[in-house]
Amino acid sequence: MKQVLAFIGLYFIVICGNAQTQLTDKDFNNLVALGELYSGNNMAKGDKFAQAVDALRTPVLDHMIDALIATGKQDSTILENRFMTRPDNAELKLWYVLHEIHYNRIDTSKKPLPNPDVARQVLARDIDERWLLDNYYYSINTGLAMFFNAGDLSHHNFDLDKLGFKNDTEKAIFFYGIMDALANGRFRVLQYLKKPDKLNELNLKMPQFNGKAYFYYTNLNIPDFDYMRYKETESYQKKQIDRFLNTLLIQFMNTASLGDKFRAREIYYNSILYKPEYFKYSGSKDNLQMMFDKANK
Repeated sequence: MKQVLAFIGLYFIVICGNAQTQLTDKDFNNLVALGELYSGNNMAKGDKFAQAVDALRTPVLDHMIDALIATGKQDSTILENRFMTRPDNAELKLWYVLHEIHYNRIDTSKKPLPNPDVARQVLARDIDERWLLDNYYYSINTGLAMFFNAGDLSHHNFDLDKLGFKNDTEKAIFFYGIMDALANGRFRVLQYLKKPDKLNELNLKMPQFNGKAYFYYTNLNIPDFDYMRYKETESYQKKQIDRFLNTLLIQFMNTASLGDKFRAREIYYNSILYKPEYFKYSGSKDNLQMMFDKANK
């Protein structure tokens, strides 16, 4: 019996799909410590943070630590393929441990569990790999968002066929994550502040996807699924499509207001603004349908 307990104490097994990672006691303890550091500084900023996570390296955690340090640099390092490429499910599960340790810490509605217990529960759960993937890009895209404050991505292309994604759903999750980091909130703020020139300047800094401007990406009609960011479960497509359609509407109207009718038409007819199957997800579905009907008279 003692031998069995010792063996259980030695390994924590993470199983996701076909991926399996064995965590030694050191891996597990360092993962929990990494989660605690991340929760206290989820933008991963500063030399002190980088030094602290660097001291937690193990072969299993190396890529996570590299990605966190790259995130904290808030420069173009995060754009390297080794970070933009999809990690395997075993690593994605470890990123979700960081996510859950953080939310256990900030959830004031209940008594927090000890962080090792949180980690054990996550490692034992079967978690939708779509949630896992979304969480990974959400975690590292803070670095990309901060870099974009002053950086220019107009010459950067995300080739979604070369980043290891399994299907169109995973490509959409990646695309949504990038748009959320770079455009969605910024476009709304600049529209509210009535700064059309700044909004246009921001648009000109946006990266390409598969060699084309972001609004050309329309491969988003994926199967919907329930998603939980924190406490509330919601439709993933409703949340993401509504945000993206709003961003497109802002860009379309802003471009038209600046007198560039050719560009405005390009945006409209080549984006999901012109695809009625997406309107049901938008809070502006009636206006979108009216625009579509008018364009097809």
